[in-house]
Amino acid sequence: MMNRDNDPNRWSYDTVDRPEGVRMFSPAWFKYHWAVQSSRKRLGRLLYIACGLILLAVWLTVTMLFGRNLETNEASNSRFSAHVENGLLPPPPDRIGTLFLVGQLNSFDPFSRNLNLDWTAIQVSQPIDTSDILKTQIDIDRREDTVPLAMFRDVLAVPDLETNITDYQPYRVQNPHVKPVGFLGLTQFDQINTNIGMGQRSTNFWSQPEFGYPFDVFQGKITWVAANNDTITATGRPGTDVQAISGAILTDSLLNMKVRYQVNPTCLYDDAAGCDLVIQLWVTRTGLVKFCVFVVFGINWFVTIALFSLTGESLLLNRHNILESTDIFAVCFSALFALPSVRSLLPGVPGYGCALDLLGILPNMIIITLCTVFFAISRLRLRYRHRAAAAAAAKDQ
Repeated sequence: MMNRDNDPNRWSYDTVDRPEGVRMFSPAWFKYHWAVQSSRKRLGRLLYIACGLILLAVWLTVTMLFGRNLETNEASNSRFSAHVENGLLPPPPDRIGTLFLVGQLNSFDPFSRNLNLDWTAIQVSQPIDTSDILKTQIDIDRREDTVPLAMFRDVLAVPDLETNITDYQPYRVQNPHVKPVGFLGLTQFDQINTNIGMGQRSTNFWSQPEFGYPFDVFQGKITWVAANNDTITATGRPGTDVQAISGAILTDSLLNMKVRYQVNPTCLYDDAAGCDLVIQLWVTRTGLVKFCVFVVFGINWFVTIALFSLTGESLLLNRHNILESTDIFAVCFSALFALPSVRSLLPGVPGYGCALDLLGILPNMIIITLCTVFFAISRLRLRYRHRAAAAAAAKDQ
């Protein structure tokens, strides 16, 4: 009868050659149990279970790190550090006002190259901390209602020379016949929806949109001019009394995409010729997408090289045991359908013809196709030889 003492499947208890007086979890205790597992041929099982757990832990860790990076990027989109890129100096602290634009990221279509955002205007309720302006984060929760604003897109504001104002330099929309794309500040729920066309940032091979997946970079720009709608209504002069916008904030995030931007509030600089807000945007793939592509790219080439090596060993070195003992033809035939299906699982993958296909998928498919054909011909020849040998043996008998 099997009991606790003679159960062969119990790996943590054994009375055979067990040293006396060994303290649990001591070096001698670990050495004894290691010997027990080795003698029972369970060491291999423990090793592959440990490897599986390690791989799972590494994947979860990498995923969490990339997720943390997305949180950091989203938080940086509400700081003044996002306004200071490509050598752009921060605005003078005494010129920073309390009017900001807030853009909520809705979607990005890499095929049509359109970035969709909803814009609102906020008036920050407290003065901006200018002690360390680059680390200052704009809190959109502490806000007040703005004056009614007529918003003009992709136009310029120039000095208004037709007014009698001498205390400061007023500005007006350069072409007053342009109609505003919307109004903000009339109610608490006003917003303007925009589609921003995104083009390529560089002609570099790796950063071209879609072709350089997953290292492609999309670039676009939008310019805003905000005019006081009450002044426009009172004076009857369209596009007059342009308000100084101190910056912009981006909220929310996009699946598998990371959005960065640079803001140039020309109203805050003394040497600026206008009073508008220029927002330059860049859209890139997240680090997690690049990591997934790297893993799939490496695995595909690993499988391709393994099948190519088996083909060379069996055909060039005449190792017929590979042809006879393993169904390598079925493996190659399955790989022809498996590799393209793995590509379709990649997040946001573009159509066929990108750099990933030219450097990975297409060479893999060509090599595996050739290996499949060679294995098929070899199997047929080997079968013909076996039949010929059997027929000769039968004839001799």
